[in-house]
Amino acid sequence: MAIMMFSAGALADSGLRTIRTRTLVALAAALALAVLLSGLAIGFQIGRVADAGDRSAGGPPGYLGLDPSRPGDQALVDEIGALSGRLIRLEAEASRLAERVDASSKGQGPKQDSAKSTDDASRPAGGPLLPSRFDAAPGAGVSLVALDRQLGELEAALGRVGAELSRRDLDAMAFPSRVPVPGVPVSSGFGRRTDPFTGLPALHTGIDYPAPYGTPILASAGGRVRYAGPRGPYGNTVEIDHGGGLVTRYGHASRIHVRVGDILLPGQNIATVGSTGRSTGPHLHFEVLREGTPVHPESYLAGDDS
Repeated sequence: MAIMMFSAGALADSGLRTIRTRTLVALAAALALAVLLSGLAIGFQIGRVADAGDRSAGGPPGYLGLDPSRPGDQALVDEIGALSGRLIRLEAEASRLAERVDASSKGQGPKQDSAKSTDDASRPAGGPLLPSRFDAAPGAGVSLVALDRQLGELEAALGRVGAELSRRDLDAMAFPSRVPVPGVPVSSGFGRRTDPFTGLPALHTGIDYPAPYGTPILASAGGRVRYAGPRGPYGNTVEIDHGGGLVTRYGHASRIHVRVGDILLPGQNIATVGSTGRSTGPHLHFEVLREGTPVHPESYLAGDDS
């Protein structure tokens, strides 16, 4: 399933994006698996450290052979504990992300760089010279340093997935997929129709929702109010800018509850149904404009769960 979104980018300008839910689910599952494998790797490396300690200290099987009174050994013990703690946090984070992806895929990021990383030695580097935490245990240190780096990469990957989910949630908030008058069928569609006043063919730039006077009109998506007031044949009108050149228009209202500059959430009550302007009776005239041009609203409303 491909979900088409016009990214609002915190209600600012941005472009059209297509996000594949299947890809995001697969990525989250792969990261969860990587966390699990890292846990197994840590257990394996700790076993190697224990085996090395048995041979060097003559301790019984299973004894690490580390002396906490020695700074180097204590640093190694501390690092093993820190890595285990990081793994537990990563497992919890992977689980939370999986739940968010699952919930998001049932309803409706930073772009990852596809280039391979070059070897550290070939890239600019610097910083103060600090002693290694593993100087006293070189063999175990090398393994734990590698695990530390792998966990760091997993943390970064989980962070990217979390940021992409947050960005997608924000995009969904600014996408006009919600019916502005829930439970009311459309009485007049978008496109050519017979004009109700002249009886001649005419272009209808939106869709009409007939409803009693005073019925709440809800914002189809989050955004900023760019117009609120009388607008000729539209009567009392609200226009909401959702970013990326996308605007929704709500006409013929009896009362308006918002002002220019207001920041709105999806589903917020912005006005009430009326029959102001060029209208034959109480209804909402709803339009979606893309770069100033009216487009078929139902193609956006249908995108709520499809």
